[in-house]
Formats: sequence, C-alpha cells, structure tokens
Amino acid sequence: MSYKDRSDLRYFFEPASVAVFGSLREVFGLGYGMVRNLLQFGYSGKIYPVSPYHSEVMGRKAYSSVEEIADPIDAAIVITPPPTVPPIVEQCACKGVKAVTIISENFAEAGGEGVKYQQQLVEIVRRTGIRIIGPNTVGLFNAANSFLTNPYIIVHKKIRKGGITYCSQTGYVGMAAQTWGDRVIPVSKVCDLGNKCDVDEADLLNYLADDPQTKVVSMHIEDVRDGPRFMEAARRVVKRKPLLLFKPGRSQEGARAAASHAGSLAGDEQVYDTAIKQVGAIRLHNWQEYWDMPRIFAYQPLPQGNRIAILTLAGGVGVAAVDTAITSGLSIARFSPATADKLKKIYPRLSNNPVDLGPILSVSDNPFALQEDVIAAVLNDANVDCAAISVYVGFEDLIAIIVEMFEHLKPRIAKTLALWIYGMQLPVLDEMYRQLEERGLPTFLDLESAVKALGIAARYSRTKSSGE
Repeated sequence: MSYKDRSDLRYFFEPASVAVFGSLREVFGLGYGMVRNLLQFGYSGKIYPVSPYHSEVMGRKAYSSVEEIADPIDAAIVITPPPTVPPIVEQCACKGVKAVTIISENFAEAGGEGVKYQQQLVEIVRRTGIRIIGPNTVGLFNAANSFLTNPYIIVHKKIRKGGITYCSQTGYVGMAAQTWGDRVIPVSKVCDLGNKCDVDEADLLNYLADDPQTKVVSMHIEDVRDGPRFMEAARRVVKRKPLLLFKPGRSQEGARAAASHAGSLAGDEQVYDTAIKQVGAIRLHNWQEYWDMPRIFAYQPLPQGNRIAILTLAGGVGVAAVDTAITSGLSIARFSPATADKLKKIYPRLSNNPVDLGPILSVSDNPFALQEDVIAAVLNDANVDCAAISVYVGFEDLIAIIVEMFEHLKPRIAKTLALWIYGMQLPVLDEMYRQLEERGLPTFLDLESAVKALGIAARYSRTKSSGE
C-alpha cells in the first residue's frame, strides 16, 4: 500500500459527521463530555450519540447502536470498556465509517487481556480497511473546523488558529492538559497517537506534509516501528516545512519507562540520532523546546544565513547569549562600517555585537525611540540574518509603549526576530507575551531559548536551501 493510500487521514480531522460511543450520564459520562465539548468548541458537523442506556443527550437523539443511524458516518469516537471496543469497531466498519478514534485505555500498555483486545483491533483493520487512532489516546484537535475528540472537562473554549501542528504519543498534549486558552500559540492541529495499533507517526507525517494549514510540525515520539517508512515520510515533510522531533528515553531507565507507557520499544539512541539528521529534521531535547521552538516558524521569515545580532539591556546576559549562539550553530554578525558608524554616533560603545543598550537607555530622555533606532540600524545591516532582542517590561504602563515601538519597526525590517522579555511582575510579563505573540513576534522568557530558536530556524533554512 502506497503512502498516498495510507496517509489519507482526512476523516479523522475533517469529518462531516461523527458517532460518539460512551456513557451519556450527565456531567461525569465521557460520552456526554465528548458531545458537550464538540458543541462548545463549535464543531458544525453532525453528531450522533450512541448508547443503549439513554434516549437523548443535550437535546439530541441517542441511538442504541450505529446500525440505527440512517445517515452515513465519517468518523467515530469510542470511550467504552476494552472488551466492548472490538465489536463496536466491527460494527463501524460494516456501517462504512472511515475513521475511529479509541480513547479507551487498558489495552497493550496494560498487558494481560488488553493485549488480546488490541490484537483484535489490528485484525479488524487488516480485514476491513477501517482506520484507527489509539487506543489509549486523547485523540486530536483541528483548529480549522473546531473538531476534537477529547471527552474531559475543558475550561477554555477558544484556541488561536495558526500553523503549528503538535503530534505526540501522550495525552500531555490534549486540550484538557495544557493552557491552550491562555497561550496564544497559533495551532493548526494536535494529535495524540496513543498505542498506534494502526495509524502511526509515518501516516500522520504523510498527511501533514500535504496539509495546507500546517506550517511546522513538532512531534514527540517514543518508538518507531517501521524505520524506512518513517524516514520516507519525514523527508517528504522536511522538503515542504520544518519537522522538529522530541524523542525522550535516552537513558536505559527512560527507555524502560517508554515501554511501559504505551507498549512501545524505544530503540537505539544512536540510530535515532543518525536517522533524524539524515532526513533533515531537527531534534529537540525537552518538552519546553517541543512547545516553544516551533513558534519561530509560525510567524517569521526564514533567515538567509546564520549571522545573529544580539541586543540586550545588560552586558552579562549578552555574553551568555553568545555562548548559546555558537553552540546553536550561529555566528556572531560583524556589523558593516556604515552600521558601526551609525551606532557610534548614537553612543560610542554601541558598535559592538552583542549590543548593550543598558548604559545609554538609563540616561536617555526618550529610551524607546532610541532603542527603536538602534534595532532598525542593526537589522538593516546586510551582514545580519537574524536577531535576538531583550525587552524589559517592568510595569504595566510599558506594554503599550513597547507594542507601539515594534509596530513602528515592522515595516522597516525583514529579518528573523526572537524576543526575550523580563521584568518584575508575572502578570505583566504574561500580558506582554500575549501582545507580542499576537503581532507575530515569537517571545520567550529567557534569552537562551530565543537564541536557540533562531539557531533552529537557520539550520532548517540551510537544509531547505540544500534540498531545493
């Protein structure tokens, strides 16, 4: 079967109709929670609750079985005890359902009878051609149509649409597990593959390679069961968009934990490192990078090279940023004579990179206008490909001033930027972060992360250029 056949996951993410199997008991029933979440998030497709114990839920007719539904069904969400799941999937296959997401747990990851039930699912897939995500998953979310398969209580009702797709093998990425409503991360899709009894990371990558809404893929993997197929799919993605991979389990203890979590085998770390480099993907090292690093690709142009300018308000921070830049594959830009002269006229000590703005801003009558001029001069230098800029926001009144400064700068520059904000109050920093992110400026709470993000962007730019 070719990747084009295997990668057609449209019915998981773009169903016109969905059947929900699970308890419809009000508030605590997971089937009830699933229907509630679909309605609250604004999914506009048809929803068919299925339970032999209820006749209706939230004003909608409930069906005792999928066979009772006269209309065609694209997708199904199953949240029932393991012994009941294979028969339900069999019924869905007979009905013509194309895609089933199985939220239920206690399959292969639990051992015992769970292994048998999961093998039954595999046999149904092979015999009927129906596709399955899971079991043991919170499923997926598609920001484009507000379709989700998470049945748990979700307090946020709106998520910012954008170009980042997060893929994982854990419910840690689910809609009920992260501060999606408070963060302004521009999300395209989210998917937890669970035990991967059918749909795996290669299927997902092939789908995302062709997905116009996805601009960058951040993927967490615990194991890869078909290495050559995964590498082929990863190469397809990298030719079109950045692929960032977080593969934990580097230690023997971590590998054992991965095996017990989803019934997976972590594999040899050297093999993974080599494979990730060969396909042109970028390896991430922790969950924070998994969430943060894709944002550099969501709004910013790719840098044309790896020469970085570092602008700080404290000299010691700039020195540390240089170390991070070098280890991230960046080189410290040397300003052109014209730029150096321009900076010297503003203040003699500004012509070096890193640029330490602290001494002059503290005595300036108009520090933000001065800062704007310095940033513009540096970013218009042909020797600069990208810049990490520190921003101090000590109190709330500075937020509007800083936003205005970057609004003025926007039409004057076309380089890749990453910002680092710091100050005295977390609520002020949170608001500053939201305001800058909403304006397409990837913002970090430490300068090292901002520099690392630029290093990753430069690395992918180099990979893409060499592959074209």
